[in-house]
Amino acid sequence: MKHIKILIITIASCYSTYAQTNLVALTEQDTLLISDVKTTHLLFSDDIKYLDIGSPYFVADTLQQIIRLKHIGEELEDTRSQISNLTVITKNGAYYSIALGYNRFAYPETFKVKKSSQIISIFKQEEAIAQKKEDEFVSLCDQMEKTGVNVRIKNKKEGDLRIEITGIFYIQEKIAIRIALRNESTIDFDIDHILFRTKLYKRFSKDYLYQERVISPLYTCTDDFEIIGEGRGSITLLFDKFMLNEKEKLAIDIFEENGGRSATIDIPRKKLLQPKII
Repeated sequence: MKHIKILIITIASCYSTYAQTNLVALTEQDTLLISDVKTTHLLFSDDIKYLDIGSPYFVADTLQQIIRLKHIGEELEDTRSQISNLTVITKNGAYYSIALGYNRFAYPETFKVKKSSQIISIFKQEEAIAQKKEDEFVSLCDQMEKTGVNVRIKNKKEGDLRIEITGIFYIQEKIAIRIALRNESTIDFDIDHILFRTKLYKRFSKDYLYQERVISPLYTCTDDFEIIGEGRGSITLLFDKFMLNEKEKLAIDIFEENGGRSATIDIPRKKLLQPKII
């Protein structure tokens, strides 16, 4: 029996040693102390992609490159409520594992986090793919910027914002629409959002049911969404290839940010069927 015990211990020891060769400990870090009466902020150089906190007694939320941390202040006599860990992965794939502890008088409350040497490759690949797609969209926008007017569709002369469709393009399996804007008011018009939706030319009967579809753009070629007083602007948007049925037209609604002004224009189906091919 004694020999059997020695054999079991030996096997377990060998197995443990073998298993540990597959694990590489990350660099040890000091415990980050978190208060229940003050908020701790961590400032990263990239946007937060993934966040996990190991205990319900600590809470965390993100705002782009910032993490806010706080303890809920309950069951403080239980030591298990006073320790936890925080795992963070940023948009560029940088990985962080941070030990957390409780201290009501924790100081300081703001930390700038250095770049990590630990990289999660799949997140890095996602960033590279997204950047490649961004570069492709920018290239398409540059090509359309050099293309002149190929269509003119104007909205009704009502309201303060005049809309004119000056370009409908077909490029690399994508549809692009260029919108020219003129603000006839002396007050700046800040665009909150632009809605593209399908709409019937006319309702056939009262009991006819129709479901509008929202067509979401892939990319917006324009960064400036402010049309200054009595000024002009232009916005070009890229879409995955789409088409309307014979009874539909494309309605474009432009809404003002923090304001009550809006403007609408419709694009007939036949115009969408005759884009300029680039």
